[in-house]
Amino acid sequence: SFDRREGAEEAIAAVKDEVEVILLSGMEPMRKGEVLPLASKVPIHYLPPSGAGLYRALLRLRHRGIAGRLSVDTLPRTAVERTFRELDLGGAGSDEAVVFDGPVYATTEELVRFHEELHRSGRTAAALTGVKAVAERLSALSIPAEWVVPLDQDITVALERALLSTETRRVKEAQIVVGLINVDEFGRLVQTRASEHDVQRLKLDIHRTLLDYVDSLNGYLTPLGSDEYLFFTTRGAFERETGGYKSVPLAREMRHTLDVTLSIGIGFGQTANEAGTHARL
Repeated sequence: SFDRREGAEEAIAAVKDEVEVILLSGMEPMRKGEVLPLASKVPIHYLPPSGAGLYRALLRLRHRGIAGRLSVDTLPRTAVERTFRELDLGGAGSDEAVVFDGPVYATTEELVRFHEELHRSGRTAAALTGVKAVAERLSALSIPAEWVVPLDQDITVALERALLSTETRRVKEAQIVVGLINVDEFGRLVQTRASEHDVQRLKLDIHRTLLDYVDSLNGYLTPLGSDEYLFFTTRGAFERETGGYKSVPLAREMRHTLDVTLSIGIGFGQTANEAGTHARL
């Protein structure tokens, strides 16, 4: 996180030949106007203050017992208006907030002056800023201020976007994924069926369910026997379908609908042989 050009220049110069993406927080004007040309070959992503962070800052002011008109910088006017409207505090065009409407590339000094003039004249009770240096300067001037910090959710989204833009990530998305699916205790299941007709119906139901699942992965399914199936897909498709490897709903669905449990192995690799070996393991 940088609020000054010098610090950002030094940090970017030190790593721009070693990294695939840069994620910055801090002063957006500094990023837009001055940092982008420094690393033209490296994607630069910015972690901005958000409406969710504004909720947190407003709550902190409430806990401090501070109420009244606010001065706000860095945040888009639309985000401020929406947040105030949702909290029934009035829109940013009302008497509840004054949103900074100065230069796009405002400096720390300009932002501090904006908040200070409003507070000293008695028009605002506190300040909300997306720049850490501004919040620190205002606090030093005994002006109530809160730094609108991105929440964990905002950071997660920014990190995901940054990672998706890297060359390594694009290569990984095309990696082959091999899945091995084994129907647990299939022999016992067959024995519980009253007739061969019921056995064939069970096989068809299992095959149909697996086929639908692999279709959602844009993959290819083939049976290896009565109780084992093999499927191929790509890492990008598999990650999207599983929500980032968080869940595989197939096993739960099979348990509920067919009273069948599965053993599943997923393998990644640069080759099908490598991915298949990992799946078997």
